[in-house]
Amino acid sequence: MKVPNNWQTNSKVLIDHGKYIGFITEDGSFQVQGVPSGSYIVEISNTDYIFEPVRVDITSSGKMRARKLNLLQPNQVNQIQYPLQMAARQPTKYFRVREEWRITDMLMNPMVIMLLVAFLLMIITPKLAAGDPQLQKEMQNMQMPKMEMPDLSETLANFFGGASGNKKAPAKKQAIGNKKR
Repeated sequence: MKVPNNWQTNSKVLIDHGKYIGFITEDGSFQVQGVPSGSYIVEISNTDYIFEPVRVDITSSGKMRARKLNLLQPNQVNQIQYPLQMAARQPTKYFRVREEWRITDMLMNPMVIMLLVAFLLMIITPKLAAGDPQLQKEMQNMQMPKMEMPDLSETLANFFGGASGNKKAPAKKQAIGNKKR
């Protein structure tokens, strides 16, 4: 991967996510002063590239040990030689590539699948009944309107006052007494 020459100016060395900060020199080296003994995560912060973080253990006697940071298997130790040589893993991707429209996305939509299944059943069911005359006769009897059932539109019209007999509603009497003063 080709890294531009001025990558050092946009980079910082962060220890424990910025608890201690160091800067990178022109030759690519860095040094962070005043770090006490302990275990630290060293990472390079750059706006254009992603660098692999490293775990550094510093003993009280000043001895240092570095290993690759593995968050999935923390007990696995991959030692790294001193001085640390950290290379850019990949350029930073700030945007995702827009998904392309595919016909399979539309066809695998649950609503489209339900529509297709209903359409197929609507086409196949009459063809299955056409082969059996007795079943066909039963289907026709079920579809015939029943004579003893009243018409729904008439029932609703009668219920809501649109009856065929035009009776005038009695006039409302106006209350004269009990006026407040």
